[in-house]
Amino acid sequence: MRKKSSVKIGFLAMTISFTTICATLTTPQITLAAPVSASKAVYHQFQIYWKNAAKSTSSLIQARKYLLNHIDEVSPWQATLMTLQLENLQKIRLADLDQKMYTERFQKVLEEAHSNIGYEQKLTYSYLLKVIKDPAVRKLLQEAADLGFKLETSEGLYYPIINYEVYKKFQPYVKPDIVAYIDIMAAESNQPTTSDAAFMITWDELIRRTLEKEAFLNNFPNSNRTSAVDSSLYVSYLFYGSDNSPTYDWYTEEEIRTVDPEVKKAYEKVVANREPNSKSILLDTVEKILHLLDQSNDELTPEIKEIIEYVENIFSND
Repeated sequence: MRKKSSVKIGFLAMTISFTTICATLTTPQITLAAPVSASKAVYHQFQIYWKNAAKSTSSLIQARKYLLNHIDEVSPWQATLMTLQLENLQKIRLADLDQKMYTERFQKVLEEAHSNIGYEQKLTYSYLLKVIKDPAVRKLLQEAADLGFKLETSEGLYYPIINYEVYKKFQPYVKPDIVAYIDIMAAESNQPTTSDAAFMITWDELIRRTLEKEAFLNNFPNSNRTSAVDSSLYVSYLFYGSDNSPTYDWYTEEEIRTVDPEVKKAYEKVVANREPNSKSILLDTVEKILHLLDQSNDELTPEIKEIIEYVENIFSND
């Protein structure tokens, strides 16, 4: 079963799910624990901010700044827990802020500002707050900046996302599964996979991201963020592409579809560079498909479709 794609919906679906973060984390520690008394004090102070942040924007801003400044003073378990608590709070606030931005007034003001600097340019808060005079829009933008969100645009809409690049500052102090999770999320927030139903990254990068997610699921099946990574793994992207970046060309009069040469080249590259004895259902499938493409003059055959459908069902979240 193929998953539906949309940058905004897919990314928000990944981030809006609120999961309990007090589950037991079993991955090994990666750094020495801080002195008990000091780490306990820092952890306790963060919990105060965290509890108040559910109702107070200023408390969430405080919690975020406090964690950035003091995460090196706690144990790996505490650092991991606080990092996930912060992310959960940002997810909740993200949904609220996104709704506030999804108004005709906000969208029009942002579109005009973007038009003035050129649509090829990235939007920055410094520029927007400099040129936009509308007080309501300015307030939303300042709030988004203070809360650690960045602005993205796709399909004519402007919306906030969590800036996971900032979370990389937490990586030296958290457990290995969350280190890997942050890398996955930061890649997407730095450069979305799709926009307007077309890939915004190379096929090499698309394959890398897909295999990185599969590796996370294999290496950390009991991670608190396994479900989030699983829901972001679009197997159909790897084998069929997106609506405006298809893996195979559209049907000809003879209803024959052939693989895009760039896609096949990327397939061949990742197979050639595969580590010996590495385990990957997706890479195994790519190898099978390459073999069949060589036999079918690069045409999409019923046998290839059957293989893809089988693998999609393995990774299906339905």
